[in-house]
Amino acid sequence: MSGEVSKRRVAAAGRAAAVALVLLAHSGPATSGDKNLVVSGRLVCLGANLKETSCEDAPARLALKADTGRLHALAAGDAANTLLQEKRLQTRQFRLTLRSLDGGKTFQIVKTQLIRAGKVYDFHYFCEICNITTYAPGPCMCCRAPTEYREAPAET
Repeated sequence: MSGEVSKRRVAAAGRAAAVALVLLAHSGPATSGDKNLVVSGRLVCLGANLKETSCEDAPARLALKADTGRLHALAAGDAANTLLQEKRLQTRQFRLTLRSLDGGKTFQIVKTQLIRAGKVYDFHYFCEICNITTYAPGPCMCCRAPTEYREAPAET
């Protein structure tokens, strides 16, 4: 009986592999819209007219001003809010990995790194009690204890 069960498992695994190959074949090649954009620059605030403004004037949204001068408007969300609220990050240079949401007018933050003295650092918030890492400040999502800000040189 165990030989029969084994044959069924092998057959089922073969069917699953065939389905996976068909799905991969029909997914099509990656397009430029699927690629992430890595941009280094300074965080700036945009007013209602989407022009650069002071961050003290209740900005409408955030943007990354690339070293080339191009503005990359950032989509609202926890990642962008963290960049604005975290006092330890506001005056630093960043390297953001971005994904275009609408043909290059607005970008979603995929990964955030900071640059200090020419070196790139990863940062996060950590709960010692639960051993949980998060990328937004605030209490631990599990035990509600305070999280600790941490940063370390990025691995290249």
